[in-house]
Amino acid sequence: MKSIKSILLATLILGLIAVPISSYAKQSFALAGPPDWLFGGGDDTTYDWQDDDPETPWGIERVFNGAYYGDQYTTAVQVAILDSGIDLDHPDLMPNIAWAVDATGGGDPDDKNGHGTHVAGTIGAIRDNNGVVGMYANVQIYAIKVLGAGGRGDWDDLITGIYLAMEGPDGVVGTEDDADVISMSLGASGDPGEDVHNAIIDAYNSGITIVAAAGNEGDGDGTTDEYSWPAAYDEVIAVGATDKDDTIASFSNSGPFLDFAAPGVSIYSTYKNGGYDTLSGTSMACPHVSGLVALYLAMGGQRDPATVKDWLINNALDLGEPGWDPEFGYGLIQAP
Repeated sequence: MKSIKSILLATLILGLIAVPISSYAKQSFALAGPPDWLFGGGDDTTYDWQDDDPETPWGIERVFNGAYYGDQYTTAVQVAILDSGIDLDHPDLMPNIAWAVDATGGGDPDDKNGHGTHVAGTIGAIRDNNGVVGMYANVQIYAIKVLGAGGRGDWDDLITGIYLAMEGPDGVVGTEDDADVISMSLGASGDPGEDVHNAIIDAYNSGITIVAAAGNEGDGDGTTDEYSWPAAYDEVIAVGATDKDDTIASFSNSGPFLDFAAPGVSIYSTYKNGGYDTLSGTSMACPHVSGLVALYLAMGGQRDPATVKDWLINNALDLGEPGWDPEFGYGLIQAP
């Protein structure tokens, strides 16, 4: 594994949408989820996709169209969450955390930020009639910490995290405990180069489906392109964010790399210190896709990234311009 020279820490602070390019360092990456106060609270509108299940947040209701079945399967599927760590003692997550490791060298995979814990809840919070339930309630979560407490990261650590996901707890590529899905709610506006891309390619070629947040630098104009890496790599499924009205969020990046849209505004999920919180961003959209991919695999789907993407395309709800478009990609993800 080659070393990346002159890695800079991001100065992007979680909570900003419109970030000056000078503060979004090209050789660094950071979280992709601004806080909910930028969008206000919820509303009292009734939607036909809502259900009466108190554990399903609106985003999961929308993906399942009010007929949630993410707790009906028990097949072992491993999702590696490359993020700020996970609250390892959270009651809604602890039973599903199969492995936790710190790729930053700090020796502590616990989440001091809250972002990774929020992502994990959307992917795989358990069914316990309390709090929330995730897209696949019986998933096996790999908590791979690549971001510090401030939500800032180093590309070398991300590379390490990708290879850890490929190997799984036994440290060997090609065995049953390898990750099946890599979920990355993070990114930067500049291409980090071949070292990161080669790691992505290696993971893809090993059969792992890789999902990443499309980024929050959108200008509300679908005719302009805003890139974020690693989402912009061809091997990665890039996810934009929608609201309850199936409208693309104004902050959501658009461009030729965009693959799908998923709920990402005012998403309620698990949070650090055993709590819950409501956040918005493409960071919150990404885990809806990662969790749906895990459920597809649990239902017997083929562990092949191209096949997985075709399945998502075939089941997506086409929004925006007919067919693929740079704001919604192939459409809003849907559980058939």
